[in-house]
Amino acid sequence: MSVTLVSGVNGVGLSSVCQAVRRGLGDGYKLINFGDVMLEQAATMGITTERAQLGTLSQTETRRLQRRAGEFVAREAATTNVILSTHLAVETLEGYVQGLPVEVLHDISPDAFVLVEADPETVLERRRESDRDGVTERTIDFEQDLNRSAALQYARDQNAPVRFIENEGELEDAAERLANAL
Repeated sequence: MSVTLVSGVNGVGLSSVCQAVRRGLGDGYKLINFGDVMLEQAATMGITTERAQLGTLSQTETRRLQRRAGEFVAREAATTNVILSTHLAVETLEGYVQGLPVEVLHDISPDAFVLVEADPETVLERRRESDRDGVTERTIDFEQDLNRSAALQYARDQNAPVRFIENEGELEDAAERLANAL
């Protein structure tokens, strides 16, 4: 089975695009949100049940959760094709860190990477709608650059292609482009 890793910055519409694609695919695909799996693992371990708290954890705790989430994804990918929605660069209290450390990347072993992007102005508007403070177009541009750099590094390590999906217009158009990439 395969793992297609789909990534984008907060506010780009990553979850919406992935959910729209999943609705259009047959039972041979499973959509997994890596952050949701990390949160489930954190709750199981008694660390936190709050998604916002994940960014405040120590690097050791974060890596432990990432590893457990990666193992979960690898088990799922043994029996079905997985669309893995995740962030490749994650902001923490100490700064930005890798969304997938090398050992997690190898566990998951993605066959392809897809970056969902939009103009920083569009992403900023979407973030404002969800009450996210302190973000500028420059920050969004920086985060998209980090995401691109991470995708290229990860893709090189996995010998996998990177695809680009623009999410500027209608959600269905972006979802169709993603479905075609699968």
